[in-house]
Amino acid sequence: MNRPPLKGALVGCGQVSRHHLAGWARIPEVELVALCDRDPARLDAAVAPGARRYHDFAALLKTETKLDFVEICTQVDAHRALVEQAAARGSHVLCQKPAAATRGDLIAMIGACDRAGVRLMIHENWRFRPWYRAIRQVVAIGRVGRPIRLRLAHRDFRALRPGGFDEQPYLATAPRLMLMDMGCHLVDCARFLLGEVATVSATLRRFGVSNLGEDVATLVLEFESGSLGLLDFSWCAAPLGARLEWALNETVVEGDSGTIHLLKDGSLEFVGLDGATERIPVDLPPPAEVYLAGYLATQRHFIQGLLTGIAHETSGQDALETMSVVWAAYQSADEGRTISIERTLAEDDMSG
Repeated sequence: MNRPPLKGALVGCGQVSRHHLAGWARIPEVELVALCDRDPARLDAAVAPGARRYHDFAALLKTETKLDFVEICTQVDAHRALVEQAAARGSHVLCQKPAAATRGDLIAMIGACDRAGVRLMIHENWRFRPWYRAIRQVVAIGRVGRPIRLRLAHRDFRALRPGGFDEQPYLATAPRLMLMDMGCHLVDCARFLLGEVATVSATLRRFGVSNLGEDVATLVLEFESGSLGLLDFSWCAAPLGARLEWALNETVVEGDSGTIHLLKDGSLEFVGLDGATERIPVDLPPPAEVYLAGYLATQRHFIQGLLTGIAHETSGQDALETMSVVWAAYQSADEGRTISIERTLAEDDMSG
């Protein structure tokens, strides 16, 4: 059945928005009709032919009265207010990661969307990258046997390199830095691959000179299944086994029947207990399209949910699971102990 495209607006035209805009341009079911940013230069530079430009989100909502959805691509401290405003006008919301700075903010965002009868999805694009879809399938069919441990790493030199935060200068002043900015990605992938997390133990440190928050983090997870996880973050180390231009990071799943690990070309290698290896191909777009593909797949999933009613994988409720691990990791580092994950959502949490 032919139907008119869904009308959307994007709020926040900073450095990362160019990937979001490129993704929307490739989805025929969508018409991006409006952009919003307080910075005139960023707004002027944003590429979205035909989209009307606004400096104030309230003015956008007042004028654009038939928005099917709003994508929020701002810094985390603005997420709650923007989500609440969009929900109040009846628009579904796709919100950039990290979902919220605090548990209270995220619960308020979920509640606002639930009461308005609209959807909230968080833009966690790593799990939509083709190699993580392939790893999950390999694990699900039992190829590695019972999973024993997941090792997932993200590393680069930005905290030690002069100008390392020039593209996103707000990160340099964030008191909660690497774990908040990248931790949600790694934790979401860990949950996607091995299920819910029961406990977390974290150690955080800062070694860079131009950033306020932590730039090295080590998280030890215990999953509800009994499997373990080691999440290794550093903005002070070489990205060995990774391809930053693809957002491809070192990933290994160890099981009692063998090990699967991600290779730099995006394929997988299975190593059996006898040491024999097998290459498992992963279908990838052309190299220049691989990075964008993660954004595009996330946005398509969001739109598919709106059009067909399927559940969003990274709904607000699902993001609460991810962020609960991130917040517990900060608590663990502060208190020097293992923290159990708060996974229950009381009814009165949603009533405010």
